Amino acid sequence: MSELFDDDPRATPPRGTSGRTRALIITAVALAVMFFLLTTFASLWTDRLWFDQLGYGSVFSRLFWVRTGLFLGFGLVMGGTVAGTIVLAYRNRPLAHSGANDHGLERYRDAVTPIRIWLLVGISVIAGVFAGASGAGKWRTYLMWRNGGSFGTKDPYFGKDIGFYVFDLPWWHLIVNFVMAA
Repeated sequence: MSELFDDDPRATPPRGTSGRTRALIITAVALAVMFFLLTTFASLWTDRLWFDQLGYGSVFSRLFWVRTGLFLGFGLVMGGTVAGTIVLAYRNRPLAHSGANDHGLERYRDAVTPIRIWLLVGISVIAGVFAGASGAGKWRTYLMWRNGGSFGTKDPYFGKDIGFYVFDLPWWHLIVNFVMAA
């Protein structure tokens, strides 16, 4: 009787990813990252040469460091928040099974548990990169807030200087929206 079920494909353990498939995935990711870095470097170098040719190299340097700081600041806050949330959710997960139909949940746990650290790092880095790129794109708002001044005219309704609405309020809207998203 057992000979009848020896060739059952469900009885054989599933094959893992082969070394060749893994190597192709790593190569594709490496090529994508290299392409991204090359195009970013080419864009930055072209802008640097253009600003230097016009005699505004210090403006380029200031803009570069402001955008880098915004990228790192927004990216680290979002990546840290996402990582903290994932760790908190993992620690507070239910351990008991709620019913007999939890086979899907068990398969999910079996698949995710060995790679949970990689998932934590990967998801946090991706969220951080997206938030950092978004934050770096708001350099005008930041520089207006940082270098803004007053107009010397008060708003008749709230009694605030008009400069607050032009320079400060957009930055505070950005910060509040980012904190709510994080």
